[in-house]
Amino acid sequence: MSAACAVLGASVFFTPTDFVSLHKFIFLQLFLALAYAGFLLTGLTDWTNFQASLKIHAYILFSLFFTSFILAFFSLFLAHCFIALFWLYLVLLCLYMIWQDKNDDQFGVLGFLFGILSFEIYYLISGNEKFLNLQVFIHVIAILLISYRVSVVLGKEALKREKGMDEAVFVPNFIYKNIAICCVCAFLLLNIFFEESMGVYYAEIACGSAVLAKLKEWHYKELFRHSFVLLYYFMQLFLAVGFLGIGFSGIFELHLETNFMHLIAINAVIFSVMLIFNVAGLRHSGQELEFLRLSKIAFILVLLAGISRGILAYFWSGFYIHLPATLIIIAFIFWLINFYVIFRDNDFSDDPE
Repeated sequence: MSAACAVLGASVFFTPTDFVSLHKFIFLQLFLALAYAGFLLTGLTDWTNFQASLKIHAYILFSLFFTSFILAFFSLFLAHCFIALFWLYLVLLCLYMIWQDKNDDQFGVLGFLFGILSFEIYYLISGNEKFLNLQVFIHVIAILLISYRVSVVLGKEALKREKGMDEAVFVPNFIYKNIAICCVCAFLLLNIFFEESMGVYYAEIACGSAVLAKLKEWHYKELFRHSFVLLYYFMQLFLAVGFLGIGFSGIFELHLETNFMHLIAINAVIFSVMLIFNVAGLRHSGQELEFLRLSKIAFILVLLAGISRGILAYFWSGFYIHLPATLIIIAFIFWLINFYVIFRDNDFSDDPE
């Protein structure tokens, strides 16, 4: 369903509607709401040893999502109200699972969920789209948290496939991850309270530098031999480029901040969702962690969409809307083709680790 929302969100650019507001709502709310719900109701149950049935919760969440989806075509304000209820229910459900397990290792998950909910409520109360746009960076915090867990899996899998490295262990540096998250939090605070300050742009440069520092832990040929590591690396690289681009654009008054924010939104947020779709989809269906051909093409298409909207659009308007939208539509259709067959032919299985 989340992938279908991505296709829909990109398709609205080809309609005569207010596609700017609608595509923003579909991507930031509907698409990501389902992605988080699917990931957390799968992963968090394992991390907190939650054994109870989630069926009734899934029905409630889907009802809130579907109501919001329908209302989006009539009243975006009401649609935002119902998606806020979706986030509230998801926050409370995750809080209950974490509290029941007395698990203080998952406070980061609660942190970004509360952040999304808070910014959505602020937007509903104030009508200020700044709080809607800044949600992109709340999702970046989520990426930094969740991708850290994913990197452990990818690194371990890569080393396992290398001859003579059975005893090798990949341990990502959590300090770099925490520094990057702190930098993004500082940027958000500056943007909220000191929006006109140049410090906002210097904070963006700090964010980009922190993400770049994270990349050095992957600089081993044994890791780069594997496509899933390269894809993860490029996602983090473009995230850093996006931050640095916003920072330098603001300092030197290049007026390219929106371009680079879209680079982050597509090549970091949307790309990371597709990455997790693939990793979780394969591991929870009993498959080897080997991306299928259509999935690899889909990753390339998403990267090209981000480059088109974030960088090339500066040089030619043709790269601005319809080309990146088309690339994202095709990318998620390819993912749906691959994983419809996988989910149809394989039962859900626990994480092999």
